[in-house]
Amino acid sequence: MTDIHRGAFTTADAGEAAESLNRLIGRAQVQAPADDRFELALSWAAAGPVMSRRAQVGRGSTVRMGVESPQTINIAQVSDGAMTVRTGGDHHRLDANPYLMPQDRFTSTMEATDLTIVALDHDWVQDYAGELLQQEDFRLQLTGTSPHHQTAADYWADAVGYLREVLNNAEAVKVPLIRAEAQRRVATALLCCFPSTFTDHALPDETSTRLPGPVRRAVTYIDEHLGESIDLAQLAAAARISTHQLVIAFRQHLGTTPGGYLRTARLDAAHHDLLAADPARGDTVGAIAYRCGFATLARFATEYRAQYGCTPTETLHS
Repeated sequence: MTDIHRGAFTTADAGEAAESLNRLIGRAQVQAPADDRFELALSWAAAGPVMSRRAQVGRGSTVRMGVESPQTINIAQVSDGAMTVRTGGDHHRLDANPYLMPQDRFTSTMEATDLTIVALDHDWVQDYAGELLQQEDFRLQLTGTSPHHQTAADYWADAVGYLREVLNNAEAVKVPLIRAEAQRRVATALLCCFPSTFTDHALPDETSTRLPGPVRRAVTYIDEHLGESIDLAQLAAAARISTHQLVIAFRQHLGTTPGGYLRTARLDAAHHDLLAADPARGDTVGAIAYRCGFATLARFATEYRAQYGCTPTETLHS
């Protein structure tokens, strides 16, 4: 199961708040008034490459932070209070609309703020975007801080709402398909709602087959190594995911297992070769079967007949 983490803390101690924020966010510098009015509540839930945080700064309290270059893509949204973000010579005061936080060093000030931040692993989003575009070498660069328009902002809010619902449901988040759907939905919303190099590319034609990168890599490996001995571990290594994830992905996107796909691919290749073969040239069923990865002729003949309703020999001499 993917890493799932949840946590929360509330403090009225500015020093404790600074220590906790530094530990959670990393390389953050916190300045907060050390008086009785100070209050900070922070909660978070994460599953793999996606995290949702909520920060609530109490009335009369202020939190100032300096953050070095973030390792994640962070989209913030203020539902109450005020937050100002400064980077270089620019500053932005957040409102109710989602805001893509700077990718370089920035400082922020929160005053009596209720803030939600969704963080996504950049490399994971980039790989997902490449799968959608069918471009293995795609490089994602975010080029704007606000959604394209209000409809895009509303779509983002819906995706975040669904993500938080799944992350906060201890049973639902354990289900791989539910968890993956929530992760993909928020990643899709990011790519479609905010300006980036992703929107500079046209998606492949809807009639084309679009497979996730891991499945596509495994299928390519199968096609290029049909005549060799292939096991699940080799396919998972080629796909760059675990064997368990690969089985789930094949069932979801191809309706079969990796072994089932491999068997069908070998039968199809053998069928094609048998149709093109010429017994007069010395082509034989055995040679074709072995070339397509079948270790025993008897098993090949049984599986071939079940698939095509005739024997390999009949196809060879047809």
